[in-house]
Parts: sequence; structure tokens; C-alpha cells
Amino acid sequence: MKFQSTLAVTATAALAASLIASCSSSGGGSSDKPDGTASNAGLTKSPYVVEVITELSSVNPATEAYQGAQAAAAAVNADGGINGHPLQVKVCDAGGSTDVAKATACARSLVADKSILAEVGDFQIFADQSNEILKAANVANIGASPNAQSILSSKNAFPLQGSEGAALGIGLADAGAKTIQVAYTNVAQAAAALQFSQLTVGKARPQAKVTGGIPINLTATDLSPQVAKGKSSEGVALAMLPAQLSAWLTAAKSSNATQKLGASASSLLPSELKALGSKADGVIVVSGLPLVTSSMPGVVRFRDEMKKYQPNAALDGITLNGWLSTWAFAQVARTIQGEPTRASVLDAFSNLTDFNVFGLLPEGFSTTKEFDFPGLGRLFNQYAVEGVVKDGQLVQTSEGYVPVFAPPA
Repeated sequence: MKFQSTLAVTATAALAASLIASCSSSGGGSSDKPDGTASNAGLTKSPYVVEVITELSSVNPATEAYQGAQAAAAAVNADGGINGHPLQVKVCDAGGSTDVAKATACARSLVADKSILAEVGDFQIFADQSNEILKAANVANIGASPNAQSILSSKNAFPLQGSEGAALGIGLADAGAKTIQVAYTNVAQAAAALQFSQLTVGKARPQAKVTGGIPINLTATDLSPQVAKGKSSEGVALAMLPAQLSAWLTAAKSSNATQKLGASASSLLPSELKALGSKADGVIVVSGLPLVTSSMPGVVRFRDEMKKYQPNAALDGITLNGWLSTWAFAQVARTIQGEPTRASVLDAFSNLTDFNVFGLLPEGFSTTKEFDFPGLGRLFNQYAVEGVVKDGQLVQTSEGYVPVFAPPA
């Protein structure tokens, strides 16, 4: 699992808890060939350019964020581009989990390159620091994960996903668990998942209750005592580091624990599921976007375009977000009168009403009004998709989105 994926579960939760108490850029262009060769599909006008900031040189590189964006751009160009202009995607390597200088250098380089109209599909740990640079230059940040303070409070940020961190307890409640504990790695960000779960479950699913937390020391490897404690509730939300998630599932299986377990989809990427094998089967999953295995028409289109334009890319939530964010840019840019500029792109994204991309966003998605929830103003998607792990695969169980911050209709 990529390190940021754990933060996707906990970083937004940290916001709620606080309320309670050198750039390496390659401009490969959009690709419609398996080898990544750039193609503008015969379009001869000047390209419109966006950029993905993602970790390419980390221990677990998130190349799929860029590959998803490339596939979308290739499909856009095959569909006539943006009013006859090809869409080009650049990428900047944000380094790894300790490389804030490289991440911020990416943002400064993007700002300095006036040809780049927006950032799309950001996937890197230093989203706060990078977005502050983009914000100062009034550059739209489209599709960043809603996990960072700057993303959730800045007028240039337009996250498309829902908050998996907010939905951890909700998925368990909807699966029938009436008493829920939150097991978390005992660091500030992960510990905040307990408070966030108490807030959302208490408000939106009154039939269930979060009864407490199970802290796990950062160095702990044998989680048998914690798993035993978890047996006192009907469900346990797992907000923990990858190795500890695996250790919990191993201990739970060996002790014949029967309570429901919940995790975020970003904690269960294909590589993690393969490593876990049958130990992950039955885990309740929540996701900020539809699962990439679902039969929803928009997801089918995503898989078809990835197969055609980027057949070697991993298909997960990161890929989907890069693809979705790039298509969102193209759809909005097509509505802008005259040549799109940074200012006109920012203005257009600030005034979206009933916006959707192939049915992958919740009905009524709008950026014209901020979410009336302290610290989560830019959380335009207040929903989650629910699923389960079955035979080593994520299987979507909800027909679409379910509300996280209010009871189901």
C-alpha cells in the first residue's frame, strides 16, 4: 500500500479532531498507444496543458495517477480534443514521503510554466504545501484528495472524491454493526479517526454507536491483545499503517474473530489484496469514488479507455481519480468561451452546478456552495461508496453513493 493511502483514512479526521478539542517534469503528452507514445489524434491546433503532481521516485511510486490522466487525455483527443485543441498531460515527480522540497518545487515549476492551465489528479503526501503555492498563483487544483487542510479550505481546490476517513464507521453501521470500535495506530493523525467516526456515525447512523478506540503502538507487530479487545464490539474500523492492517487481519483469522471489520478502499490496493490473500475476504470497504470493479457505466468506460490507451497501468482508485480529474477538466474547458486561461478555468470550476462526469459523481454535485461542516468546506462530495472484499477483489455492494453526514433517505 502506498504511504499516502493510510493518510487518506486519517488526515481528514485530524481536521475534525482539532475542531473538537528540483522538479523532474516530463511532458509526454496524451497517449493512445500501449508504449506511451504521444499522439494528438490528428489535431493540429496548439495544445492545452495540465499537469499531474505525483510520486514517481518513492518506494511505492504512484505512476497510475499519471497513467490515468494520460488515458483520459488520449480519449479526449480521439473525441475531438477541446474545441479542436489537443489536451496534453505533463507530470512532475513529487519524490517520496520525506521529500517536501521536491513536492513544492513541482508546484513552483507548474506556476512558472504559464502553458499549464491546471493541476489534475494530485497524489502526493505534501498536498498542503503544494496547494498553498498553487493557491497564491490562482491555479485550479482539480481532483486532489480531500485530506489536507489547504485542499479543504482553499478556493482553488476542487476535490471530486468523498472522504474515506469520514466514512469508516458508516460502512460498518450500514453493514449491521450496532457497536463499533476504531482501531488506530497511536499517532495523532490516526487517533483522530476515532473522533471523526464518533461525529459521523452519531449524526448519520443513530442506530449504531462508536463505543471507543483501540490504540496500537507504532512498533507493535503482535496485535493479538488488540484483536481480543475488538471482540467486545460488533464492528472494528481499521485506521492503521499497512503492516499493522495485515497483522490485524492475520491475528483475527487465527483467533476466529467474527466481528465485522472495515477499511478504506485506498488501504486495499491490488498489490495489498494480493499479499493478504483470503485474510482480507469479508472486510467492509468504503471508497470516495465508485470501485474500479463495479458495473457502473462510467467505470466500464474508465476500464475500456485504460485498456485501450494504458493497458499496463494498475487499476485502482488512484488511477480512476487521475482519469476522472482529467476528463473533468476537458468537459469544463469545452464550455469556456474563447481560449481557456488559468483565470477562466478557475472561474468555470468555481461555478459548477449539477456537474457530473459519466455518472461518477454524486447527483447534484456543485462547487458553488461550500459544505456547512466545520473544516470541510471544500468537501463537495459528502458521500461514499460501499463494498466488500470477496475472493481477493473489491466488490461494490451499494448501487451508488450513500450519504455519510446525514441519514439515508
